[in-house]
Amino acid sequence: MNQPDRFPLDPDGIHPETVPKREVPGTGAKIPVIGLGTFGSDHVSGEQVAEAVVGAARVGYRHFDCASVYGNEHLIGSSFRQILASGVRRQDLWVTSKLWNDKHGEKDVIPSCEKSLKDLQLEYVDLYLIHWRDKE
Repeated sequence: MNQPDRFPLDPDGIHPETVPKREVPGTGAKIPVIGLGTFGSDHVSGEQVAEAVVGAARVGYRHFDCASVYGNEHLIGSSFRQILASGVRRQDLWVTSKLWNDKHGEKDVIPSCEKSLKDLQLEYVDLYLIHWRDKE
């Protein structure tokens, strides 16, 4: 078992090591089967989503699903900084971000990923995927 997190887990939380993980074929990477999506829609502010990320980490979440199109990655980046500053190791998180439909062009993919990295305040994401395929 890895060194325990120093992040203050809530009494109702579970230790992240007990959350089942699935191996990504051919990579050796393991993704926690339970994650938090960060889409806030028009019912939840970006700030509330960012607070939910920290709250989720406090109860044991280590998998976070983000996307630039949600418009809140810059706020979630502050949450990740707080989580990492508390002692959670980056390698113990699984962070996904997504490429939006209007960024599929060859000249757009890398800058879009770099913007997500900057906004999320991370050196890497564990998965960068196409949000959905453009039919054109």
